[in-house]
Amino acid sequence: MSAMRHLLDLCKRRGFLFQSAEIHGGLRGAYDYGPLGVELKRNVSQEWWNSMIYQRSDVVGIDTAIITPPAVLKTSGHVDQFTDEMVDSRLSKERFRPDKAPELKLDANGRIPIIAPDKNTAKAWEQEIRTQFAKGAAITRNGKEILLEVERMEKDQIVLKKDATNIAAEASGSPQESSTSSSSSLQIPYHGYVDPNSNSPFLTESRPFNLMFKTYLDPIDPIDKVITTALDAQKSALTSDLINTRQLVDKVLYPSLTYLRPETAQGVFINFATVQRSHPHLKVPFGIAQIGKSFRNEIRLEHAIFRTPEFEQMELEYFVAPWQADEQFLSWRKARMDWWRTYTRNFKERVRERPHAQDELAHYSRGCVDVEYLFPWGWGEVEGIANRGDFDLSKHSEATGIKLQYTDAIVMQERQAREKATGVKETSAEVLEKERFTPHVVESSCGLNRAMLALMLDAMEMVDEQGRAVLFEDDTSSDNTKNKNSKGVRTIMKLHPRLAPVKVAVMPLISNNKDLVEICNKITHDLQRELQVNVALETQSTTIGKRYYRMDEIGTPWCVTVDFDTLQDRSVTIRERDTGEQTRVPIEEVLDIVQDGLRLYPRRAKSLIQEPEMKSK
Repeated sequence: MSAMRHLLDLCKRRGFLFQSAEIHGGLRGAYDYGPLGVELKRNVSQEWWNSMIYQRSDVVGIDTAIITPPAVLKTSGHVDQFTDEMVDSRLSKERFRPDKAPELKLDANGRIPIIAPDKNTAKAWEQEIRTQFAKGAAITRNGKEILLEVERMEKDQIVLKKDATNIAAEASGSPQESSTSSSSSLQIPYHGYVDPNSNSPFLTESRPFNLMFKTYLDPIDPIDKVITTALDAQKSALTSDLINTRQLVDKVLYPSLTYLRPETAQGVFINFATVQRSHPHLKVPFGIAQIGKSFRNEIRLEHAIFRTPEFEQMELEYFVAPWQADEQFLSWRKARMDWWRTYTRNFKERVRERPHAQDELAHYSRGCVDVEYLFPWGWGEVEGIANRGDFDLSKHSEATGIKLQYTDAIVMQERQAREKATGVKETSAEVLEKERFTPHVVESSCGLNRAMLALMLDAMEMVDEQGRAVLFEDDTSSDNTKNKNSKGVRTIMKLHPRLAPVKVAVMPLISNNKDLVEICNKITHDLQRELQVNVALETQSTTIGKRYYRMDEIGTPWCVTVDFDTLQDRSVTIRERDTGEQTRVPIEEVLDIVQDGLRLYPRRAKSLIQEPEMKSK
């Protein structure tokens, strides 16, 4: 089984992730987070918040509205430019982004294999190809595979071989020969990509597609307005054509038009002056951070929560003086990579930084890098760090007439003091620009859903009875054994303790023994009260080993077992997830051990490293 399939099965079975509205047939691209998933999600976002705000003194938080007026997104360029190119597959009718689509694959015999979902679909597709898309081409079908014979590949087209029947007809001059055998019908346009699912080169031309969700704040159903306006337009010859009708509809709907925000950043920019006014102690450089929902009408939804129409972003907009921007950009690149390396503890080589090429940058961007994780399907972006210049604040300032600038009071006072002492008024533009300027922005934008997926894949490991790592089907690591069919294979989720959905599982050796359960209850309540973390009381009627393994599977760092010796000596067994080591400790030390382990940089508890005392002779 592949790592991704194994993870999704685990997520559904153990309560991390569910298909939304599954009992009603589900909703494509929508997911609900179960009891464990919501804990993991909360922990990841809290660790981000800790690093951005609680461990710094120059960043504050904000939570802005999701529903956004069109003026904001018109100013930011989203209304006109927030588009992706879209292509349709003529066979499967699937839509996809051409920049994310794969190149054409040929089989060992140099043929184009088009893969249909099933045999009946393959038969229908073959008929469409023969009659519409490649008349007279040499085509064979093998099960759900349709095979096209290739004559040659050219720069922007594929030339297919002709069917033998048509070739013979051409040679004999038979009256059966028709235009279907002409060479032009065997030339297929090729732009360097195919349908990702079927490998089909039969595609539409690409066209732009706006990614934002529109909605309307109006007690009157907007559909009623659309119908009424369209019917009125048809009554006049001047407005009855499609373009004029659409313009009239847009005009009547515009007063109530709003959007679901496609990113959280614009909410920060339009509140820049308000935050600065309410928090005058913030001096450049300073940042404003936000975690919240964003919405994009994605052309292609893929890889579970990796690309969905509804997702959460963790974003920081860090406002700096123009001359600080390059240095701060480098500083934030390092800080964010350090954060990722702290929490991807098992496969650090699966995280990398990829600078954008010049043709990838937005027109206003001074530089951008992606933090990428090596997912089972390849490298994928989990975070972007960008030097955005002063584009955002300048644009909103131009649109509103409100100056979104920063004034350095200290520099201003120094200049005024010099002028008073010398009697000479300062005229240097360079000096005055350091006194009042439009800040540049260094942005860190991290997808919470993608971060969760990457961190779970990084933490997930299958081991056999001897504790040796077992290779997934899509894993090529040479360090792991390839014995996939080993007996007793199980999963361990080696999440950083601060991310783990359940921090501690407390379990009685015998689940129905009242004395043992009573002590377990007290330990559980003490840990919950003192640490304010999720602690599970595990009382399932099964062996202690199986309960340990269940906790390993969901990433619980510590298991505390209460047995009959506990009734006598007030000590318990604490087991560590990653090593499987079990240590006997007094009940009173459990809190200290867990508390120390949950520190970002833990100190090892004495009871776990103490050497046994030597008995005197």
